[in-house]
Amino acid sequence: MPPPAAASHTASIHLLRALLREATYLPDPHARKYFTRFIVGRFKAYQPRRNATASALTEAIDRHRHRASKRHPERIIHARTPRLQRVAQKSLHYLRRANHGEIPCLLKILFFTYGRAGRRKHALIDDILRPDSVTDGGRVVSGSELCGPAPLQELYYSKMPCLKYFDAPKPASNGMQVIGISDHYSRLRAVVKSQSTRGISMHRELKGPAMKTPVHNAWMQPMPIVRARNNVRRWYAETMKRLLPPLPTEEWHHLHALAEGTDRVSIVRRRKPGTWSEQEEFDPIEHAMNVVTDGLKMDKLSRAVRPAGLWRPHNITPKFMRRLYSRVLQLCCKVEYDPERQQWVATWGQAIKTISPKIYQTASEPSLFHGVDNKGKILTAPRKPKGNPDPELQPRNDKGEYVRFPFFTEYLPEDNPLRKELEAWKKKRIAAGIIDEDGTFCGR
Repeated sequence: MPPPAAASHTASIHLLRALLREATYLPDPHARKYFTRFIVGRFKAYQPRRNATASALTEAIDRHRHRASKRHPERIIHARTPRLQRVAQKSLHYLRRANHGEIPCLLKILFFTYGRAGRRKHALIDDILRPDSVTDGGRVVSGSELCGPAPLQELYYSKMPCLKYFDAPKPASNGMQVIGISDHYSRLRAVVKSQSTRGISMHRELKGPAMKTPVHNAWMQPMPIVRARNNVRRWYAETMKRLLPPLPTEEWHHLHALAEGTDRVSIVRRRKPGTWSEQEEFDPIEHAMNVVTDGLKMDKLSRAVRPAGLWRPHNITPKFMRRLYSRVLQLCCKVEYDPERQQWVATWGQAIKTISPKIYQTASEPSLFHGVDNKGKILTAPRKPKGNPDPELQPRNDKGEYVRFPFFTEYLPEDNPLRKELEAWKKKRIAAGIIDEDGTFCGR
């Protein structure tokens, strides 16, 4: 019996190969490259240092700024291996479901690839958190070198990193003050303002392009510095959580071309498994017993191993991928500098209509759709109003209230006062043309 470490190492190798194999079947070329690097990086982070090869990739793993991709000590590797193998097995099922055409799984794969979620989103956010480069006497310097400490860092007596992205508070109405994003981070300000104005988000929308906070607390005293500092920190954290960072310009144009159908969608065909060439003798009795045994097992297939063909969630076609690219494009933007306006402008993607508007033209022959409305329903005649259409012909009492005749009024003697009122009222309505002499309603 092999030791547990050897068994665990073998299982990890099998999972790595299976994950890399499924990553090659993803219908997006960027997703195939991204998840291949991601899978290899995650496995190398839990590879013992003695088994690592001396390469540039190994040194890059050791220098990685994200803690999740740094190489861990051996005691942590042995302690986390069983749990991480279960996580890797779930990830393998998720990739298989995406390759089978399940829309939520495949859409999430595209979100990770194009930086709408996951590690790449933080990498894109770090890019727009860099200060703008300015010119000082012919020398290009960063904004932090030129302006020194941020206004909020001096005002709140703190070196908290999130305070350097904001300007000094400006007074507003109703005892409020506005803290906007600094001019040295104009790309970040352009993205936050455009996303808040358009109301674009994956879950909850941004609170606003700038932070609004009260000047005084509940006791009408100046806001304590600690509380004001924490308010800014919470607003910054919520904004960064809901922010959709811009893509590189070339990548945004490529995604737009994929959604529009200009570029070709790259779909990889799954390789066929190898078949056993030797022909075995067919035994009908053994085949029947195997069928009965498999039926008695009552094993429920996982959604990751369900058969393809008629029962697959969706066939992955170029048209199907263009619809998914269109949904991803609506959550992506690019940031370009406009020399006329002298500011950064964020351009967001829009939904691509795959159906041509020519099929919605008006019919050439109006008689084809005669008698139906715009929704295709048959037009019906308006209903006749119930009761008396003219309130002036309804009898009233001295107080101005409507008088209703009992059902037995017609059977009373003719000299009865109530019968006389009914006959007079009938003559009045017949003269007005509301009812006939036999008492049927004829309308006006």
